[in-house]
Amino acid sequence: MEIGERILPPDHDLILASDFHEGTILQEVRALFEMQNKVLSQKNTFMVFGGDAIEAITVDDKRYSLETDKKDTPLKQYRNIQEFFRPIASKTLFIVQGNHDWALARTIGDYLAEVLCPELKIPYGTATAKWAIKDKKGRQMYKLFFWHGNKNIGSVADDPIRREANMLLQLKRKLANKSGDCEVMCMGHSHKLLVCPPMSTLYLYDDGQNIHSAYTGNETGHGQWIHPDSRWYVNTGSFLKLYGEHVSGYAERQGYDPVELGYAVLECRGGKIRNIRKEVVA
Repeated sequence: MEIGERILPPDHDLILASDFHEGTILQEVRALFEMQNKVLSQKNTFMVFGGDAIEAITVDDKRYSLETDKKDTPLKQYRNIQEFFRPIASKTLFIVQGNHDWALARTIGDYLAEVLCPELKIPYGTATAKWAIKDKKGRQMYKLFFWHGNKNIGSVADDPIRREANMLLQLKRKLANKSGDCEVMCMGHSHKLLVCPPMSTLYLYDDGQNIHSAYTGNETGHGQWIHPDSRWYVNTGSFLKLYGEHVSGYAERQGYDPVELGYAVLECRGGKIRNIRKEVVA
C-alpha cells in the first residue's frame, strides 16, 4: 500500500478511472482521449488511475486472440500509455497496479513502478493506495482508497432493480473493511460502472423531555473510523468494449453481458464531496 496526500482547490472534479486495456482493438479509444482532454483543458479537473493500463495478453495466454490483440508488444503498449499520461502527469494523483500489469511484471518487471511513474513523476500507488486530499492550509477535505480489485461483480437476479442492488451490495462488501478512515472507496477490475452513495437511517432520541429525530451520516470531522454506511463506494468502469464488428474477444467468448463503458467523477465543492456521478461513454 502507498499512502500519500495532495493539495487541491476546494472546488474540483476528480476523475476515478481504471482499465484502459491498451493493446486491443476493442479499446474505446475516442472516449479515452476525450477523458484526457477534460483533464488537460479544465483547470480544476484531476484524475486517479486504478490499474490495467495495458492488455498485456501474450501469445501463450489462453485469452489471446489474433482477431483483437494488436501486434504491439506489451512494452510498446506501455510506451503508448506513457505518452497518454505525459500531458496530464501533473494532474494525475497516483497510478495503481492492476492484475494485467501484475501478470506482466512477474516476467519482465514492473514498468509502471520502474519506468512510467518515475519518468512522469506520478506517484506509484502499488496494489492499493490511500490518498488524503487537502486544501492549501493543510485541512483534510476527504480521504480516498483505491484497490484494483479481483473477481467479478455480478448478479443473476431476474429483475433489473434487484440486479443493481445486488451488485452495489457486493461492491460495498468487497471494500468496506479495506480501510476504515476513507470517505471514498474505489475499485476497478470488474469493468462495472457502479456508484453506491452514503445511506442515512432515521433514528429517534430524547433530551430528557422531548423526543427528536435525526439521521445517521451527519458526523463531522475525519476520524480513524467512518461508518461503512456513511462512505461512497465506486466501481470505476472500463474502456474495453465487449463486442466489436467482425471480431470476437475473450469476454464475448466467455458469454459476459454488456456493460456501460466509462468512469466516475467525484465533485468536490467548498471542500466537501457533493456527488460522485457516472460518466458513461458508450
